[in-house]
Amino acid sequence: MIYLDHAATCPIREPVWDVMSRLVGEADFNPASLHSPGGQAAATLEAARQEIAKALRTARSDILFTGGGTQSDNLAVLGFARAAGGARLLVSAVEHKAVLEAARRAGAEGAAVEVLPVDSTGWLDPRTLVDRLSGERDRPTLVSVMWANSEVGVVQPLRDLCDVAHRHGAFFHTDAVQACGKVPVSLETVPADLLTATSHKLGGPVGIGLLARRGDIRLEPLAYGGSQERSMWPGTQNPIGAAGFAEALRLAISELPGSAERWRGLQSELHGRLSATIPDLAVHGGDAPERLPHLLSVGIPGCDQAALLTTLDLAGIAVSAGSACASGASTGSHVLEAMGVRPAGTYAVLRFSFGPSTTMEDIETAAGEVTKAVVRLRGSNP
Repeated sequence: MIYLDHAATCPIREPVWDVMSRLVGEADFNPASLHSPGGQAAATLEAARQEIAKALRTARSDILFTGGGTQSDNLAVLGFARAAGGARLLVSAVEHKAVLEAARRAGAEGAAVEVLPVDSTGWLDPRTLVDRLSGERDRPTLVSVMWANSEVGVVQPLRDLCDVAHRHGAFFHTDAVQACGKVPVSLETVPADLLTATSHKLGGPVGIGLLARRGDIRLEPLAYGGSQERSMWPGTQNPIGAAGFAEALRLAISELPGSAERWRGLQSELHGRLSATIPDLAVHGGDAPERLPHLLSVGIPGCDQAALLTTLDLAGIAVSAGSACASGASTGSHVLEAMGVRPAGTYAVLRFSFGPSTTMEDIETAAGEVTKAVVRLRGSNP
């Protein structure tokens, strides 16, 4: 199987396994316990928190561990709205469903929710945010814009957007789940008040994420029953998972310059091969000012998406149509809809995403299999 779906989950990397396995029998205890084994687990947890904080350029006390990116997004958006009471939420139209659905829930509870449009490349113009924030300042406001889009790979102008929000007295949250380890992510460069990240996109374990909460921004917890994670995410903590998360993030950042260059080469090669054999191929977000180096989203008119994905899977090529969190939805991609991609007929979307193990041979094989599948499916569906 050629695995080209690292944007959904990057398999756990061997150095991460090594770190976690060494901690079995040493840190797999409850860090809230007062005995020595609990103290060892707590020390492991705090060491991981410190390493992650250093990587993100923030204070150790800012890092709150959660169960994953969706939980962190919910805590940021819904937690802010509930703590503020009568809050105003501005979210981009291409946010992950974890943000959009949390904002929808907040709206049902009385928050004023506004969706920020993007252009045809999926890019949010900072002037759009200026227009929306100019004037009203009588209620607590949170702006939530993802660092980079998980479906089409468009990188947003985060520093400008964050500056606009702060100049107008608003707080700023960014979902950096897809950006971490793929582009430089720093809370010194972009001083967001809240930042979401997760482990399994980096080759770390599934089931642990974080919310970086900076300054005095108030959040209402979404669960109750313990004082763990400053009472923001109560429950027994996961020291071994945190250690794996820290190691995965460390590896990704240390390798980033070389990885990004290699991925861009794979991205360019795949685009070139597919365009040469499928002339009407569309590249989603291809004209955006900046895109993630490890992701390529394409559209193929006149081809059934489910049939294409199944055909590729049978050929040993693992790809997706977009966000795995929306794979069971009956509607199309809200991201492509926001970008104005509304094909009249059948239209297959493929999202290819690369990881540490992806090779040029993988790209060559995948491109060939996609071409064969498209030719066959188009021929059977005149």
